[in-house]
Amino acid sequence: MIQLDALLCDCEHPTIAPSSAPIVEWVLEDEELLGDREPLLTSERPVVIDQLAAFGVETLRLTGTSGLDAVDELIERADDHGLETTLRTSGQQLDQSRLESLADSGLTRVSVLVEGLSTPREQHTSSDAIDAALETLRAADDTDLATELRFPLQAESVTDMEEIYDLAALLSADRFRLTHVPEPELDEEQRRRAVRRLADLARDAHERGTHLETVLSGGIDAGYVAEYAQDRLEEACSTDVREALRERLGTAPSPPVAKLGPAGRVYPGPFWDRYALGSVRDRPFGSIWTDESNPLLERLRHEEAGLPDRCRGCQFGDICSGGSRGRALAVHDDPFEPDPVCYVDKEAAAGGSPAESTAD
Repeated sequence: MIQLDALLCDCEHPTIAPSSAPIVEWVLEDEELLGDREPLLTSERPVVIDQLAAFGVETLRLTGTSGLDAVDELIERADDHGLETTLRTSGQQLDQSRLESLADSGLTRVSVLVEGLSTPREQHTSSDAIDAALETLRAADDTDLATELRFPLQAESVTDMEEIYDLAALLSADRFRLTHVPEPELDEEQRRRAVRRLADLARDAHERGTHLETVLSGGIDAGYVAEYAQDRLEEACSTDVREALRERLGTAPSPPVAKLGPAGRVYPGPFWDRYALGSVRDRPFGSIWTDESNPLLERLRHEEAGLPDRCRGCQFGDICSGGSRGRALAVHDDPFEPDPVCYVDKEAAAGGSPAESTAD
């Protein structure tokens, strides 16, 4: 995670220190996920929380929770182990009473998804999902929960970003998170322009004294953020920004995010739906994640072996790590091809020193 407001406004290191264990994104429901046709039983799920805690996982994201069945028990179990838990909603609306109940169970943060504001009204499902997300944020304002608005950058909604950012602040959200998804209709200049504008918004908000934590989700943004700092900030501050990015992303576990499917299958990251490392039904999460006999995991952990040729000479390799190997797999059918959403100026980035940090 790249915390723009801390980096660019105060020239400080990100406030969240990296953990030696990955963040775990647990997808509780997903009918399309290959190999996950027999979901974990309600009685099996608490055992998984125990496994994650035993391995040292500190952050848990719960997604795919349309029914929210038994989610309180999971959250309470995670809280007992000291895990910071985020509930990521996508389309469902939670009222204040439900949010307070989740907070009482130990939930740390509720995160809503807003994909855009220009959806035609006849597309009722999309419009209803947007309304549900915004109403959930309104309801959460009167609770002790931290809140987050997630905005995936897409061609049809990129022009909505600034308005959605303002909405997040208006609804008292604590965090605005921009994420990159493989989107062929969105070119590199559009991505650069969006991230540049987001950085400007974060700095403007800081100058006005209005705080909205503004984050980018992955290392793929690190190169451009370093470029932005070099162009817009004083030299000493720009140097601090790059060093903070290198320390924050370069010391993250590799891969930094593990995905856990509904049936307990473990994947190397959010975009790795076709490749499972094993199942927590067969062996503990920690044994799966540290399996030295798995050639894919070994290659991902060895920086240069896991990077595409183009990334090895890139001047941002030590802070970007080649971006997401999962996105490369999803688009190129090969995890060791370049990240399809890389948007740094390729000519300007060429000629740097080889990468030394890990890939997500």
